[in-house]
Amino acid sequence: MSEVLGLIVRDVDDIQLVYRQEYYNYNTIIFNIYDIIFFLYFFFVYYQLSDSRLTKNLIKYGGVTFSLTCIGNLFLQDFFTEPQNFAIIVGSIILIYTASTYLYKLIITKHRLPIYRNLLFWLCIGILFFYICYPISMYILSFEYDFFILNNLSKYHYISIGVFYACIIIGLILMKRLRIANEVLQ
Repeated sequence: MSEVLGLIVRDVDDIQLVYRQEYYNYNTIIFNIYDIIFFLYFFFVYYQLSDSRLTKNLIKYGGVTFSLTCIGNLFLQDFFTEPQNFAIIVGSIILIYTASTYLYKLIITKHRLPIYRNLLFWLCIGILFFYICYPISMYILSFEYDFFILNNLSKYHYISIGVFYACIIIGLILMKRLRIANEVLQ
């Protein structure tokens, strides 16, 4: 949804979110808002799914750190026209940790159904792939723009988006009811 809205804002001149002439087709604000919602939502999901007190504490304090980074980032970068890089980096590190922890737990636990039938398995794979690439590409885009353009790094960014959404779609197609999929064999 955010990609479609971002495309519309970027390509349709009649629709704009930033009312400054030089930024009329900037869609960054959509992705900045999306990032905050996405990170906080998945911190909550992985917090609820975690059994480990240590992991829950890391997620809780990581969420607070992410929120404070978002607030601090407002003073360093323009929220309307620039990606919030420091918030993206902090959020990605926490999300990579939480997704990999959950994925590890999912893999080592025996389940009634095969692991590939669990939607969260596919979400974890997609999250890991995308959020390892995303902060790097956004940082380079913001601070080394010439390098980004010269090496055509946008195609790698788009590939990571495609892999992320492909994992979600595969997970939705293959999933079984969560109640059955998460039953643990003794």
